[in-house]
Amino acid sequence: MFTGSIDDLNIVSLIVRMALATLLGGLIGLERGARGQSAGIRTFALVCVGAASCAIVNLYLFYMTGSADTARIPSTVITGVGFLGVGTIVVTGRTWVRGLTTAATLWATAILGLMIGSGFIVGSIICFVTIVIIVVFLSKISIFQENIASRFTLYLELDRETGVDDFLTYMHDHGYSVSVLEKQENASIHSSDIGLHVTCNVYKHISHAKLINDIFTLDSVHFVEEIK
Repeated sequence: MFTGSIDDLNIVSLIVRMALATLLGGLIGLERGARGQSAGIRTFALVCVGAASCAIVNLYLFYMTGSADTARIPSTVITGVGFLGVGTIVVTGRTWVRGLTTAATLWATAILGLMIGSGFIVGSIICFVTIVIIVVFLSKISIFQENIASRFTLYLELDRETGVDDFLTYMHDHGYSVSVLEKQENASIHSSDIGLHVTCNVYKHISHAKLINDIFTLDSVHFVEEIK
Protein backbone atom coordinates (compact mmCIF):
# COMPACT_ATOMS: atom_id res chain seq x y z
CA MET A 1 0.00 0.00 0.00
CA PHE A 2 2.58 2.57 1.05
CA THR A 3 5.08 2.11 -1.77
CA GLY A 4 6.72 4.75 -3.91
CA SER A 5 4.55 4.21 -6.98
CA ILE A 6 2.00 6.86 -7.94
CA ASP A 7 -0.45 4.03 -8.61
CA ASP A 8 -0.41 3.04 -4.94
CA LEU A 9 -1.87 4.84 -1.94
CA ASN A 10 0.93 6.90 -0.49
CA ILE A 11 1.37 10.53 0.49
CA VAL A 12 2.72 11.57 -2.92
CA SER A 13 -0.02 9.82 -4.90
CA LEU A 14 -2.72 11.25 -2.62
CA ILE A 15 -1.43 14.79 -3.10
CA VAL A 16 -1.16 14.30 -6.85
CA ARG A 17 -4.70 12.92 -7.09
CA MET A 18 -6.24 15.68 -4.97
CA ALA A 19 -4.33 18.40 -6.84
CA LEU A 20 -5.31 16.95 -10.22
CA ALA A 21 -8.96 16.67 -9.18
CA THR A 22 -8.94 20.29 -7.98
CA LEU A 23 -7.23 21.54 -11.15
CA LEU A 24 -9.25 19.64 -13.74
CA GLY A 25 -12.57 20.04 -11.93
CA GLY A 26 -11.90 23.74 -11.41
CA LEU A 27 -11.00 24.29 -15.06
CA ILE A 28 -14.29 22.74 -16.16
CA GLY A 29 -16.16 24.88 -13.64
CA LEU A 30 -14.34 27.96 -14.89
CA GLU A 31 -16.02 27.59 -18.27
CA ARG A 32 -19.46 27.17 -16.69
CA GLY A 33 -18.92 30.13 -14.37
CA ALA A 34 -17.89 32.31 -17.30
CA ARG A 35 -21.30 31.62 -18.83
CA GLY A 36 -23.06 32.86 -15.70
CA GLN A 37 -24.16 29.44 -14.46
CA SER A 38 -24.92 28.89 -10.78
CA ALA A 39 -22.35 26.09 -10.52
CA GLY A 40 -18.89 27.51 -11.11
CA ILE A 41 -15.25 26.80 -10.40
CA ARG A 42 -15.66 26.01 -6.68
CA THR A 43 -18.65 23.72 -7.18
CA PHE A 44 -16.97 21.69 -9.89
CA ALA A 45 -13.66 21.52 -8.03
CA LEU A 46 -15.40 20.33 -4.86
CA VAL A 47 -17.46 17.72 -6.72
CA CYS A 48 -14.36 16.38 -8.46
CA VAL A 49 -12.31 16.30 -5.24
CA GLY A 50 -15.20 14.72 -3.33
CA ALA A 51 -15.61 12.00 -5.93
CA ALA A 52 -11.86 11.40 -5.96
CA SER A 53 -11.89 11.13 -2.16
CA CYS A 54 -14.68 8.55 -2.31
CA ALA A 55 -12.67 6.46 -4.78
CA ILE A 56 -9.60 6.70 -2.54
CA VAL A 57 -11.61 5.64 0.51
CA ASN A 58 -12.93 2.68 -1.44
CA LEU A 59 -9.42 1.63 -2.43
CA TYR A 60 -8.20 2.13 1.15
CA LEU A 61 -10.94 -0.14 2.50
CA PHE A 62 -10.04 -2.75 -0.07
CA TYR A 63 -6.36 -2.59 0.90
CA MET A 64 -7.21 -2.78 4.60
CA THR A 65 -9.84 -5.53 4.53
CA GLY A 66 -9.31 -7.24 1.19
CA SER A 67 -13.06 -7.73 0.81
CA ALA A 68 -14.57 -4.29 0.22
CA ASP A 69 -16.79 -3.95 -2.83
CA THR A 70 -14.81 -1.51 -4.96
CA ALA A 71 -17.93 -0.50 -6.91
CA ARG A 72 -20.16 0.31 -3.94
CA ILE A 73 -19.03 3.84 -3.03
CA PRO A 74 -18.46 5.03 -6.62
CA SER A 75 -21.97 3.90 -7.58
CA THR A 76 -23.48 5.96 -4.75
CA VAL A 77 -21.43 8.96 -5.88
CA ILE A 78 -22.84 8.71 -9.41
CA THR A 79 -26.38 8.55 -8.03
CA GLY A 80 -25.85 11.33 -5.51
CA VAL A 81 -24.34 13.77 -8.00
CA GLY A 82 -27.35 13.17 -10.21
CA PHE A 83 -29.52 14.75 -7.51
CA LEU A 84 -27.01 17.58 -7.10
CA GLY A 85 -27.17 18.23 -10.83
CA VAL A 86 -30.95 18.59 -10.65
CA GLY A 87 -30.38 21.57 -8.37
CA THR A 88 -28.60 23.41 -11.19
CA ILE A 89 -31.60 23.05 -13.52
CA VAL A 90 -33.84 26.11 -13.36
CA VAL A 91 -37.34 26.52 -14.74
CA THR A 92 -38.18 30.21 -14.99
CA GLY A 93 -41.57 31.85 -14.91
CA ARG A 94 -41.57 31.64 -18.68
CA THR A 95 -41.06 27.85 -18.52
CA TRP A 96 -37.52 28.41 -19.78
CA VAL A 97 -35.45 25.40 -18.75
CA ARG A 98 -31.82 26.26 -18.08
CA GLY A 99 -28.88 24.38 -16.62
CA LEU A 100 -29.15 21.04 -18.41
CA THR A 101 -25.60 21.30 -19.77
CA THR A 102 -24.29 22.35 -16.35
CA ALA A 103 -26.02 19.39 -14.69
CA ALA A 104 -24.62 16.94 -17.23
CA THR A 105 -21.14 18.48 -16.95
CA LEU A 106 -21.30 18.28 -13.16
CA TRP A 107 -22.17 14.59 -13.36
CA ALA A 108 -19.34 13.93 -15.86
CA THR A 109 -16.92 15.79 -13.58
CA ALA A 110 -17.85 13.46 -10.73
CA ILE A 111 -16.92 10.50 -12.94
CA LEU A 112 -13.66 12.29 -13.72
CA GLY A 113 -13.01 12.57 -9.99
CA LEU A 114 -13.64 8.85 -9.52
CA MET A 115 -11.10 8.07 -12.24
CA ILE A 116 -8.52 10.35 -10.62
CA GLY A 117 -9.15 8.94 -7.16
CA SER A 118 -8.83 5.41 -8.48
CA GLY A 119 -5.39 6.24 -9.86
CA PHE A 120 -6.40 5.95 -13.50
CA ILE A 121 -4.46 9.10 -14.38
CA VAL A 122 -4.14 8.55 -18.13
CA GLY A 123 -7.84 7.81 -18.42
CA SER A 124 -8.72 10.87 -16.35
CA ILE A 125 -6.69 13.14 -18.61
CA ILE A 126 -8.44 11.72 -21.68
CA CYS A 127 -11.80 12.15 -19.93
CA PHE A 128 -10.95 15.76 -19.05
CA VAL A 129 -9.93 16.62 -22.62
CA THR A 130 -13.14 15.03 -23.94
CA ILE A 131 -15.32 17.03 -21.51
CA VAL A 132 -13.57 20.26 -22.47
CA ILE A 133 -14.03 19.56 -26.19
CA ILE A 134 -17.74 18.88 -25.67
CA VAL A 135 -18.42 21.84 -23.38
CA VAL A 136 -16.23 24.46 -25.05
CA PHE A 137 -15.85 23.60 -28.70
CA LEU A 138 -19.09 21.77 -29.46
CA SER A 139 -21.00 24.67 -27.89
CA LYS A 140 -19.92 26.80 -30.86
CA ILE A 141 -21.40 24.27 -33.25
CA SER A 142 -24.54 24.11 -31.10
CA ILE A 143 -24.93 27.90 -31.16
CA PHE A 144 -24.47 27.95 -34.95
CA GLN A 145 -27.04 25.19 -35.36
CA GLU A 146 -29.52 27.02 -33.12
CA ASN A 147 -29.08 30.27 -35.06
CA ILE A 148 -29.93 28.69 -38.42
CA ALA A 149 -32.68 26.35 -37.23
CA SER A 150 -35.90 26.72 -39.20
CA ARG A 151 -38.01 26.05 -36.12
CA PHE A 152 -37.48 27.99 -32.89
CA THR A 153 -39.39 29.48 -29.98
CA LEU A 154 -39.87 33.11 -29.00
CA TYR A 155 -41.20 34.78 -25.90
CA LEU A 156 -43.09 38.00 -26.63
CA GLU A 157 -44.77 40.68 -24.59
CA LEU A 158 -47.18 42.66 -26.73
CA ASP A 159 -50.22 44.86 -26.51
CA ARG A 160 -53.22 42.90 -25.27
CA GLU A 161 -55.60 44.50 -27.74
CA THR A 162 -53.75 44.59 -31.06
CA GLY A 163 -50.43 42.83 -30.49
CA VAL A 164 -51.41 39.29 -31.42
CA ASP A 165 -53.09 40.32 -34.67
CA ASP A 166 -50.17 42.56 -35.64
CA PHE A 167 -47.65 39.80 -34.95
CA LEU A 168 -49.55 37.09 -36.83
CA THR A 169 -50.11 39.43 -39.77
CA TYR A 170 -46.40 40.22 -39.93
CA MET A 171 -45.48 36.52 -39.87
CA HIS A 172 -47.99 35.69 -42.61
CA ASP A 173 -46.93 38.59 -44.85
CA HIS A 174 -43.28 37.49 -44.68
CA GLY A 175 -43.93 33.82 -45.42
CA TYR A 176 -43.44 32.53 -41.88
CA SER A 177 -45.84 30.38 -39.88
CA VAL A 178 -46.68 29.85 -36.23
CA SER A 179 -47.27 26.27 -35.09
CA VAL A 180 -47.68 26.85 -31.35
CA LEU A 181 -48.99 29.92 -29.54
CA GLU A 182 -49.33 29.74 -25.76
CA LYS A 183 -50.47 32.47 -23.41
CA GLN A 184 -48.29 32.93 -20.33
CA GLU A 185 -50.37 33.92 -17.33
CA ASN A 186 -48.99 36.79 -15.22
CA ALA A 187 -45.73 36.73 -17.17
CA SER A 188 -45.71 40.20 -18.69
CA ILE A 189 -44.29 43.21 -16.89
CA HIS A 190 -47.05 45.63 -17.85
CA SER A 191 -50.68 44.82 -17.04
CA SER A 192 -51.73 46.08 -20.47
CA ASP A 193 -49.50 43.50 -22.18
CA ILE A 194 -49.88 39.80 -22.78
CA GLY A 195 -47.05 37.27 -22.63
CA LEU A 196 -46.83 34.60 -25.31
CA HIS A 197 -44.71 31.59 -26.15
CA VAL A 198 -44.61 31.26 -29.92
CA THR A 199 -43.04 28.48 -31.97
CA CYS A 200 -42.07 29.88 -35.36
CA ASN A 201 -41.36 28.05 -38.59
CA VAL A 202 -39.05 29.84 -41.00
CA TYR A 203 -38.88 28.16 -44.40
CA LYS A 204 -36.08 30.30 -45.78
CA HIS A 205 -32.73 31.01 -44.21
CA ILE A 206 -32.80 34.07 -41.99
CA SER A 207 -30.81 35.05 -38.95
CA HIS A 208 -32.86 34.64 -35.80
CA ALA A 209 -31.42 37.92 -34.52
CA LYS A 210 -32.60 39.77 -37.64
CA LEU A 211 -36.09 38.30 -37.37
CA ILE A 212 -36.28 39.29 -33.70
CA ASN A 213 -35.18 42.83 -34.54
CA ASP A 214 -37.78 43.05 -37.30
CA ILE A 215 -40.55 41.83 -34.98
CA PHE A 216 -39.47 44.31 -32.33
CA THR A 217 -40.06 47.18 -34.77
CA LEU A 218 -43.80 46.52 -34.53
CA ASP A 219 -45.36 49.20 -32.34
CA SER A 220 -47.49 46.69 -30.43
CA VAL A 221 -44.52 44.44 -29.55
CA HIS A 222 -42.79 45.62 -26.37
CA PHE A 223 -40.42 42.72 -25.71
CA VAL A 224 -39.16 39.71 -27.65
CA GLU A 225 -36.42 37.15 -27.05
CA GLU A 226 -35.53 33.70 -28.31
CA ILE A 227 -35.89 30.81 -25.89
CA LYS A 228 -33.06 28.31 -26.13
